Amino acid sequence: MRKIKKRIGALCLALGIAASTLFTPVTALAATGGYSESQLDGKLDTIYQGSIGDCGAVSAIQALDNSKYGRKIFRKMITDNYNGTYTLNFGGGRVTVTEDDVYNAYIEGDLDARVIEAGLQKAMNVYNGCFACDVFTRMTGFRQRTYRSSNKTEIMNTMAAKCQNGEGITAACDFNIADPDKGIIGDGGHSYSIKSVNKNTVVVINPWDTSGLISMPRSQFERAIRYMTYVDDAAKNVVVYWE
Repeated sequence: MRKIKKRIGALCLALGIAASTLFTPVTALAATGGYSESQLDGKLDTIYQGSIGDCGAVSAIQALDNSKYGRKIFRKMITDNYNGTYTLNFGGGRVTVTEDDVYNAYIEGDLDARVIEAGLQKAMNVYNGCFACDVFTRMTGFRQRTYRSSNKTEIMNTMAAKCQNGEGITAACDFNIADPDKGIIGDGGHSYSIKSVNKNTVVVINPWDTSGLISMPRSQFERAIRYMTYVDDAAKNVVVYWE
């Protein structure tokens, strides 16, 4: 039923865009999100996880938009073959998907993100659940390095420094301790991308709707997390931290 509704909605959207494009500048379409949902543009707009447990993949995709390095590889990740297929230029190996694969992706919103998720599903079956660190590894081709609690402060300070100097971070996490008032799910039940870190505050994004930001004291974040990961492009590592 969900797929039928999605197809009907997509058809209505396509017809609406076709009619309105005659009278609407491209810049206006981009501003309303209509353009990014129907055209590949090498940029990431709002995405919505949907009804399946692929939060690790969706949070990892969103995380690309939070750093210079992530945006750079995002722009080069998709090749439109102009024959009804797209090639995903993942660092861990290329994958080709069809328009039907993209159409059936559970993620909603930005078209670039839907193409990437279709490629990730084909490459690593993300609809059965995955960690963002494994998605980062697939997208970058970097090896993973795992750390434990004694490295927490060092990792947090490294991410804060990257945010302060303008590099940004491609990072994600999940939580042991819930905070319902902030929309934080505990017991490792949901993955979030990490937008920014400084000495006092951490901002995360829920993949259910990436247009919103969740801010919390850094002390709360450090107490509450179960796991976090970020892409260290200089060392060509995916850093993985577990409590």
